[in-house]
Amino acid sequence: MRNFLTTLRRNYFREVSRLVKPFNGQFIFLTHILEDRPELLDALSNIAPISAIIAVPYSIHQPTLDKLKQEFTVIVPTLEQLYEEQYLKNLLDKYLSTSTPTVILEIGGYFAKVLRNFNSLLENKLIGIIEDTESGHREYENIIKKLRYPVISIARSQLKINEDFLVGASCLYSVEKLFRRAGFLLDSKTALVLGFGKVGRGLAHALAKRHYHVMVYDIQPSRRINALSEGFQVPNRKTALQKADIIYGTTGVCSITQKDFITLKNGAVLISCGSKDTEFDLRGLQKQFVKHDVFEHLHRYKRGKKTLYLAAQGAPINFIDGATIGPVLSLTHAEIILAVKEIIALYNSGKHGLFETPQKTKDLLAAKWLKHFLEPNYGSYRHT
Repeated sequence: MRNFLTTLRRNYFREVSRLVKPFNGQFIFLTHILEDRPELLDALSNIAPISAIIAVPYSIHQPTLDKLKQEFTVIVPTLEQLYEEQYLKNLLDKYLSTSTPTVILEIGGYFAKVLRNFNSLLENKLIGIIEDTESGHREYENIIKKLRYPVISIARSQLKINEDFLVGASCLYSVEKLFRRAGFLLDSKTALVLGFGKVGRGLAHALAKRHYHVMVYDIQPSRRINALSEGFQVPNRKTALQKADIIYGTTGVCSITQKDFITLKNGAVLISCGSKDTEFDLRGLQKQFVKHDVFEHLHRYKRGKKTLYLAAQGAPINFIDGATIGPVLSLTHAEIILAVKEIIALYNSGKHGLFETPQKTKDLLAAKWLKHFLEPNYGSYRHT
């Protein structure tokens, strides 16, 4: 089945990449190193060379990494390095050629901290950036007045909604698998979902289907009303934090601050389903509590009689099992490929700021996806 999906992805991406004219430039790609990445990289390589792949360190499938290292320059930084502006500047200095226009493809908005201070040395080298995540979208949104390049965000695309909804189910799968192996029982636990956006909504419904008692909190009152209308309890934030046995952060920003840790229920478990390790104030947690190993991907934090648990060291938990890989994710990757065409057009017209791909692009990609992945006689995923 896996080989079959690989073939479908490869054929779909190659057809999409033919819509983008090869250009005399290069890509720098900051990405997760997962099993589905080679097909995407193959398609992008048909458009322009990839000068460097920068791996997100908490999401690496080792066999895939070993394979990619045979074909590409792959850098594997620490998570701390990815947050260092100078480290990223040094990477750009090394891999941004003086004569080769470059498109940066990234996941998480890490390069926003570099680009907020416009550097004339980047002029005529950088065409633009294509960003894939909600947290990255917000990073670029925060510096939109300082942007001197076009940035295309896929994060809020209609096509990505399908992927984001499935992230919740993949997070719950990883949680239940981890705790089952560690000998913890999650039956009858009260779960709190922080954030009722695309990921949070999918997670809340996945939890409800597994018969958890589910509470939801979102800073936006309208989203709390949405959650209430869909059958979830929406107590005030303090009450929710005090009652929850398991807290899922899905906001893409810091949803649990240092002052919140003392408020949490004794024995509460913190789990990130965001796109980065930013859901919880990890420095504040380590400052207040003493860390102890419990099990692989699970740590206990103690302060006096207070005990908290943190899964996957605060990184998105679904990546310990390869994240969300399947036919639907190919839509997002295809939009990244076609966004290259859009970013070049924006650059050539002298535009800068934050953009999305046009609706006609999304419709075209969806139609081609249905041709490749749908079994037309049954209306379900193609299996053979």
